[in-house]
Amino acid sequence: MTNKASGLIQNSRVKIITGFALSFWRTILWVLVIFILSFLPGRVFEKVNLFEITFQDLIVHFIMYAVFAVLLIKELSFKKNKHPLRKAEWITPLLATIVLGIVTELVQHFWIPGRSGSLSDFTLDICGSAAAIFFCRIPRVRKSLKL
Repeated sequence: MTNKASGLIQNSRVKIITGFALSFWRTILWVLVIFILSFLPGRVFEKVNLFEITFQDLIVHFIMYAVFAVLLIKELSFKKNKHPLRKAEWITPLLATIVLGIVTELVQHFWIPGRSGSLSDFTLDICGSAAAIFFCRIPRVRKSLKL
């Protein structure tokens, strides 16, 4: 009897995880992009110079996390999405950004060769997310994004 009950519990967990992944697939994909870019060894970025911009790394952090916040807001706002976090329009993306930023900076600092965690990067992660949240609260933008 316990095997049957544990099978039902495990099956319901799989359904919850699958439903979450399907509801937030764009955000999850973007988080994977952030992880890939954040966890590449430092030597990779020495060779990459797209523009002659001094603050290129800072701009990239700002944009990556702004896109993350917009995707999360967009996916939380889908009418078919019944997730309880849907009602927390601005706090959920901000908290998710804080957690993601802390994790990436700590992993860079302790485990990625040639990289170091940076408070300025973390600050720009939050600033990018906050700017996107503020931008998405403007009625005209909300309407164009169908939020």
